[in-house]
Amino acid sequence: MHPSTPKQLAFHGCMVTLLGLCAGIGFSYAAATVDVSDALYKNWKFAHVEGILNGFMVLIIASLWHQFERESWLLAVGKWTMVIGAYCNAIGPWITALFIGHRVIQPYTPLETFVVYGFYIPGVLPLMSFAIFAWGFWRAGKRE
Repeated sequence: MHPSTPKQLAFHGCMVTLLGLCAGIGFSYAAATVDVSDALYKNWKFAHVEGILNGFMVLIIASLWHQFERESWLLAVGKWTMVIGAYCNAIGPWITALFIGHRVIQPYTPLETFVVYGFYIPGVLPLMSFAIFAWGFWRAGKRE
C-alpha cells in the first residue's frame, strides 16, 4: 500500500467538506431571507448537506484505508472514482444554487446541461467505488 494514499484521501475529504461547510453560508442567507418552500432555500440546503456528507464519506474511507492488504489497480480506480464523484456532488449543487436557481432534473439551458452531465451524472461514481471497497474489505477479512 502506498503510504500517502490515506493522506491524499484525507486532504480531498477535507476540501469537499470545506465546500459543503462554505455552502452553509448560502444556506444561512437563504434561511434568513426566504421561505423554506423557496427554491433558493432548497438549493443551498442541498449544496450544504451534499458537500458535508460526501466529504465525510471520503474521510471515513481514508481512515479505513489501512485495512486493505495492498493497493491494487481496482482499489485505485475505487479511490479516484470516489474522489471525483465527491467533488462533483459538492460543486454541482453550488453551481445550481448560485446560477440556476431551481432544481435541475431535465436540462433546458446550456448551463443546466453542463451541470447535469458534468456534475450530477458523474456524482454517481461513489456507488461504484463503494462496491469496490466492499469487495476489498470482504477480501481482507477473508484472509484473517
